[in-house]
Amino acid sequence: MSTYPTHAKIVLAGTGKPDEQYLDQWRDAPLTYQRGQPIDDTWHTDHYEKIIASAGKSPDELFQRAADLILHYQFYPPTLMTHVSDFSRDMRRMRAADRVIQRIRAGISFVEALTMNVIVHMIDEDSRAGFTYIATAAHSEMGEWSALIEKHPTGIKLTINALARTRPEFPPLLRGYTRRLQKRAHQLGIEHFTQQVLDR
Repeated sequence: MSTYPTHAKIVLAGTGKPDEQYLDQWRDAPLTYQRGQPIDDTWHTDHYEKIIASAGKSPDELFQRAADLILHYQFYPPTLMTHVSDFSRDMRRMRAADRVIQRIRAGISFVEALTMNVIVHMIDEDSRAGFTYIATAAHSEMGEWSALIEKHPTGIKLTINALARTRPEFPPLLRGYTRRLQKRAHQLGIEHFTQQVLDR
């Protein structure tokens, strides 16, 4: 019998057992999206490109710093989201098939949401690094999210692509609110990641 939820798990802030437990309990949660599947106008597509660090004296060092951060999924500010994963538990960079448990602080101070995604693709090359994950059944969203770091003559380029929609059973009245939170999270994540690359 499956032990994963059929949507995000809503919890009171600061309560419950360590999130790491769900890496094993929810391991059989299936993906709810297949890459390249047909989509309609209920899906949202977001695309962002930004030079996060100008070319300077040490572009290789900046790239390695950015790649290390992105392949450890150090992207969102902890006030917005934290995570545990197979790769954080093993203290290594991510690999395809790794599971990621997110604890999302959704704008209501006493309520948090636990979700799970699966890494389906990753890149770890001399001048490119990044990954794609897909939401599982233990999530209120369907779709995929990708982050890519590239070394360019002008600096280090970050590209984010997101394709998502709320699950059909998600309350329609909350969809607009969820979409606003999603777009805000993208912007805050890009700002936080950029600052980490520059300050670390």
